[in-house]
Amino acid sequence: MKKFSAITKALSASVILLAACEAENCPPNALAFAQFNLVDQYGRSVAYTDTLTVIGRIETADTLINDTLINRETEVSTLSLPLSYNDETQFIFRYNRQGQDVITVKHRNIPYFMNLDCGTMMFYEITEATSTNRLMDSLVVTNPNIDNNEKENFRIYFTVADTE
Repeated sequence: MKKFSAITKALSASVILLAACEAENCPPNALAFAQFNLVDQYGRSVAYTDTLTVIGRIETADTLINDTLINRETEVSTLSLPLSYNDETQFIFRYNRQGQDVITVKHRNIPYFMNLDCGTMMFYEITEATSTNRLMDSLVVTNPNIDNNEKENFRIYFTVADTE
């Protein structure tokens, strides 16, 4: 009888350990962010050296929600920004001394089911993107598919004086 209970305990312990050691196959980056690169008129990467604040804005049926995503950053050359679960997201770029620009991104939300452990991730397909042109010259969509792989989706063009 002692052998039976020892074997039962050993089997029970091994089942518990195996279940606890099961590795989840969830990606470490389960969120999808839009990647913005700041470039000059020639497509070369530039850094915005003054203070930059980025505010995300979404509009629901009866309210307007603003949330500060980046607060008073300097030396900014790339941005990773989340999109809303609505079909439109606005980003307000506030420049310290030179006003602000607004980027409006219209997108299609694509739920992506990994498995029961990981749940559902939200991917996006950009359908339209526009911007005001106070400091930025233009906005170009370089890759309309936003998923959890970090890659450039937008280029924000600025005119920069040549120093040569």
